[in-house]
Amino acid sequence: MISSKHEQPSIKHLLIVEDRQGRRTIILESATCTIGRDSSNSIVLDSPLISRHHATLLRVTLPGTSNHLFRIIDGNLQGSRSANGLVVNGQCTFSHDLQHGDVIVMGDVKSRYYGTRSLSDVMPLTSGETEDVSGFLSNLTNPFQTLSTVERNLEENNEAALVRLASFPELLANPIVEIDLAGNITYLNPAAINQFPNIRTLKLQHPILLGLIDGVVSGWENRFDREVKIAEQVFEQSIHYIAASELIRIHIEDITNRKQAERSIRFQANVLAQVNDAVIAVDVVNCVTYWNERAAWLYDLTSEEALGKNLDHAYQRRWLNLEDQQTFEHALATQGVWRGENIHIKRTRETIHVESSNSVLKDEDGNVIGVLSVIRDVSDRKRSEAEHQRAEAALQQAHDQLELRVEQRTAELSAANQQLQNEIEERQRAEAALQGSFATNRALLNAIPDWIFRITEAGTIVNCKASHLNLLPLTTDEFLGKTLDQVLPPDVAEPMIGCVVQALLTGEVQIFEYQLLLQGRPLDFEARIAVSAEWEVMAIIRDITERKRVETDIRKALEKEKELSELKTRFVAMASHEFRTPLATILSSAQLLEHYGHKWGDEKQLGHLHRIQAAVRHMAELMNDVLLLGKAEAGKLEFQPRLLDLVQFCQEMITAIQLNTPDCTIEFRIYGEYLKVWIDEKLLRHILENLLSNAIKYSPQCGIVNFNLIYQLGQVIFRIQDLGIGIPEADLAQLFNSFTRATNVGNISGTGLGLVIVKKAVDLHGGTISVESQVGVGTTFTVTIPYHQQGETNDKNFGD
Repeated sequence: MISSKHEQPSIKHLLIVEDRQGRRTIILESATCTIGRDSSNSIVLDSPLISRHHATLLRVTLPGTSNHLFRIIDGNLQGSRSANGLVVNGQCTFSHDLQHGDVIVMGDVKSRYYGTRSLSDVMPLTSGETEDVSGFLSNLTNPFQTLSTVERNLEENNEAALVRLASFPELLANPIVEIDLAGNITYLNPAAINQFPNIRTLKLQHPILLGLIDGVVSGWENRFDREVKIAEQVFEQSIHYIAASELIRIHIEDITNRKQAERSIRFQANVLAQVNDAVIAVDVVNCVTYWNERAAWLYDLTSEEALGKNLDHAYQRRWLNLEDQQTFEHALATQGVWRGENIHIKRTRETIHVESSNSVLKDEDGNVIGVLSVIRDVSDRKRSEAEHQRAEAALQQAHDQLELRVEQRTAELSAANQQLQNEIEERQRAEAALQGSFATNRALLNAIPDWIFRITEAGTIVNCKASHLNLLPLTTDEFLGKTLDQVLPPDVAEPMIGCVVQALLTGEVQIFEYQLLLQGRPLDFEARIAVSAEWEVMAIIRDITERKRVETDIRKALEKEKELSELKTRFVAMASHEFRTPLATILSSAQLLEHYGHKWGDEKQLGHLHRIQAAVRHMAELMNDVLLLGKAEAGKLEFQPRLLDLVQFCQEMITAIQLNTPDCTIEFRIYGEYLKVWIDEKLLRHILENLLSNAIKYSPQCGIVNFNLIYQLGQVIFRIQDLGIGIPEADLAQLFNSFTRATNVGNISGTGLGLVIVKKAVDLHGGTISVESQVGVGTTFTVTIPYHQQGETNDKNFGD
């Protein structure tokens, strides 16, 4: 035990370093500092014989005093030794507690360690005022001589320091920063020093620390996350307030690449959503790997029906000529791309004319993995072109015939005067223009696949152009000469008449959507109303039922995607929180056993092995809960009841739980007529173990947990009551949702899966579960399960 007789100034620790940069004096203040050639070290030495991370200085508190000494350790905190070793006072060593006047040699760099209580001794050294360093240092008084020493047995302190080293996050690749409530930086790991070199200078003004203390003091939770952007980089902070030591620890992760990837994925998804062409990707065996919404609409095949199937399942390709097929195969093989036209025969035997752009897909190594096709339906355009060609041919034929007649008449009437000739020519031009206008208008009208109605100002239908593709968008086939309110329901006719009036008043196109029940099913229509003549409008009515259905499907898909994203976020948060502690325990104990196990006794080694085993069991239980929930969500959790003695079953379970929690008492009571019932033992164990363990876990003072087994007519009731922290009323509605926990659990570990599993098991029994809770008073869970007595097992769900 070392004690101070009189209260004296604290000891200052000096390290005098001489390397190729010259001599310099370093005051040792940090709890841990690293020495080496690399610029990330706390003390950087300029010599090629120095390792990148040559040595580590660890501050060790002297028992019973306010002073400390420094221990120097060869190598870094991961256990890697230096290349040229560590020599102290002429002796090679792995670890040494520095004494006043020690000479330390690392490679070809010589250093000396001194301690002093006088600040006046330190100032000449750090300012360079003293030239004769050797003489000056020899006159320094050893401050450790003023301490009375009975026996400096530091074995336990050495072990505590090494445990601290093993658990210290120096080896982590992500930055870790620790500050106190006064804003002082108490710890930076090497990753933090590299990532934020000016953090010690800026302190609380650095973006990483900005606003943290105010947030903690103003009532933030003990643990929370936030994102910070510095220039073009984005960092995610996991912030922990350690109340016992009044420290704030910040774990930092650079998520810049992840953010960029998320933006890129969202952009690509938006682009594909706006594409009006079918986009299809197939692998090397022609199986579909991507199928967008436009492809589903064009080929009447949903993505679920198309993905994984051969492309021939959707359509058959028919080439316009043999040369196109040969060009297609050669272009893909040599150039990796082909563009052209062909015919697709859909599985409904409908034929469409398409333009397609095909590109070879390759992986990172340049290997072909499939083909991407962008397909556009040009059937309407082709039909319009064909109609136009036919119209031109007819016009040309009429023109030729007319020319022939004109020539004949010109020969017969050669004596006619020039005025008559001019009139004939003018008539010819007028007829040609009229024929062209008529053919063009007719082609346009025929190309429109919708119903077209002529409607007067009074709302009377005077003419129409029928569509053979869509149902009549009216409630009766007899509509010519009738008004809109006679052929449409009042709630549709009235606004449509208003659109007719508005179109005539403003001259602008009016758009109106409505729904009718036709042939036993609801259909959606869109009416576009435009002025076509004086006091008359033209209404083009299109069937938009499929478009409405697609819009509804998209909204539902977006809602489902949002729900899955939230579930994923809660799962990642739970996994990162619940797996971090056992993984840290395993790593710490394994490293200690690796480096110091040969120095310990069997009992100490066994203790660390038990810590590893307990951490592994905890992680296995977490994974079992996740797998069990996944099986339940997939409908693969089986219900297999058998005849069970519930009293014996409950007593055995209570005995097992009490072995692990001797400070807590479970009082078990039985009510009603005792009998054996048919029930699933495995599912019942999940129900009771989760509820009992929760009752114990959320009762900080433990105490008594009441467990009642109640037999009633045709059902059995399990009631578990604790006197713990209770559940806030606002959290009760979300209690059985995956990865959801009450807001008042604090640092009590948990996954948010236990009650979900309980609910699934109760549902499989056809039972019910209810909860009553009051914060600070306690919680009562009541599970009611219907049962079958012996001899009542005719139901197909029950058996031996």
